[in-house]
Amino acid sequence: MELRNSLSKKLTAMNMLVSGVALLLASAAFFAYDLFTFRANLITSTSVQAQMIGANAVSPLISGDTQAVENTLSALRASRHIVYAAVYTANRNVFAGYWRDSGKARVPLPDFSPAENERHSFKDGEFGLLQTIVLECKPIGIVYIRSDLGAIYDRFRNYLLILMAILVASLFAALALSRVSQRVISRPILNLADTARQVSRNKDFSVRAASGGDHDEVALLVSAFNEMLLEIQKRDSALQASEQQFRSLADSIPQLAWMADAEGNRFWYNHRWFEYTGTSYEKMAGWGWRSVHDPEILPKVMDKWQLSIATGQPFEMTFPLRGADGEYRQFLTLAMPVHDTQGRVVRWFGSNTDVTEQRRSEEALRQTEKLAATGRLAASIAHEINNPLEAVTNLVYLARKQPANVQGYLKLADQELDRIAQITKNTLGFYRDSASPSEINISEAVEEVLSLYMRKFKFKKIDLHSDLEEGARIVGYPGEIRQIFANLTSNAIEALSDEGRLRVRVSSARSRDGSRNGGVRVTFLDNGSGITPANKKKIFEPFFTTKKNVGTGLGLWLTLTLVQKHKGAIQVRSNSEPGRTWTAFSVFLPNQT
Repeated sequence: MELRNSLSKKLTAMNMLVSGVALLLASAAFFAYDLFTFRANLITSTSVQAQMIGANAVSPLISGDTQAVENTLSALRASRHIVYAAVYTANRNVFAGYWRDSGKARVPLPDFSPAENERHSFKDGEFGLLQTIVLECKPIGIVYIRSDLGAIYDRFRNYLLILMAILVASLFAALALSRVSQRVISRPILNLADTARQVSRNKDFSVRAASGGDHDEVALLVSAFNEMLLEIQKRDSALQASEQQFRSLADSIPQLAWMADAEGNRFWYNHRWFEYTGTSYEKMAGWGWRSVHDPEILPKVMDKWQLSIATGQPFEMTFPLRGADGEYRQFLTLAMPVHDTQGRVVRWFGSNTDVTEQRRSEEALRQTEKLAATGRLAASIAHEINNPLEAVTNLVYLARKQPANVQGYLKLADQELDRIAQITKNTLGFYRDSASPSEINISEAVEEVLSLYMRKFKFKKIDLHSDLEEGARIVGYPGEIRQIFANLTSNAIEALSDEGRLRVRVSSARSRDGSRNGGVRVTFLDNGSGITPANKKKIFEPFFTTKKNVGTGLGLWLTLTLVQKHKGAIQVRSNSEPGRTWTAFSVFLPNQT
């Protein structure tokens, strides 16, 4: 086991390192003190030798007896570290000398004034001392002694051997103590690690780490670990219970439910999914769900799903899914992202709701409302046509009775017949629809719709003012666009009292949803009874009506459906305060559907 992976070895190494460093620091301090003491002793002992030599050399210096001084200096042979010693005259000439080596070269004195009593120096690995020989307060000579530093080196060598022996003994002692400490520290930690591995491997949070009888930090660690296991055990039990409840709930709902990871790989489905599709988890895991999609619609589904994965935005789309019987049914699919504490998507939760019957019911309602609107419009058209027909009948009668004025009567009859033809044309354009979108002149469509309600405008004496921009065009379904305008016109007429006002405006505009897409805006503004705030929230709901026994409650719902089909938007503003009532419906239709 490597050192960095073993706590016991780390403790051993730490103990040995601490012991070794402490010993080295102590030895270094001892060596420094001994060096200082040795230098001081060397200076003192050499100074004493110089004094003795100087005392014995006084008489020979006076008498010129060189041999006597040399005999005195020869006694220095007992000091094996002295390499040179000499007595100089006052004028710095060698009087007598001692050389440890065979050579007897004269050694010049270092810079030294006879007035000085003594000087010493450590230089070039040697120690030198000069001392003045004084007689009756007058310098008569100089003693010069030089020695090597071998004594210091010998002491260092001996001390180093002693230090190595002590260091080895100390390290062995530290190693022995570390072995003991391992049993106290590392063994409980190893037991703790074994418990953690057992919990991780078996997912059994009921096990506990053994605790020793001590009350030290390791015991506190083991106790905290056991408390953590207890808390995890509680949470795991709660999580399992919650998961079981979730699975029971997910399997009981009528929707098909599933979960996917952050990359879109599905890893869970409820039973409803497998019951409907007749597949297995192995076939549906990951991206296998694509096999139950309509191949023609699947590319659009994939594009939108990949966009949601990339942006983290919720997914919503209606598309067909193939059942176990091979038939496709329409499903409204919603997928919501689940975020972690940092706001990152960690998984997706999705559901597929079967809206096939709802779609069929909505389509039936739309057809019913279209038929009802057709009936109401047919009644208006019948009245519109009835007036010119009565006029034609009267003119034909007058032409028979008054042959002289027959040309004038026939001309008036032609005018009435042209009016009937125009009403018929507008009616046919209103209900003739195409299977695919086509270009529509919105101003012409609005004008055609208004012309069909002209009799009602006149009957209620409604002041109609239209501001229709020429060239305002979009691409859409003509019949459905006329249906939108007819519903809003009919509602405005019913809301207006006699001699009311209706303003209709068609203009180029841009959407107000932030996209700034270009299109056409059509506004119907009347000074009718207005819509209360409470009713304003419900007017686009199916079967909601304020007309009691007259309305079906599907007109505005159908209008909203047709506007949304053209990817447009409808807004309503109103005021129901007495004396200031008005209502404005604004329809925005983009240039492209």
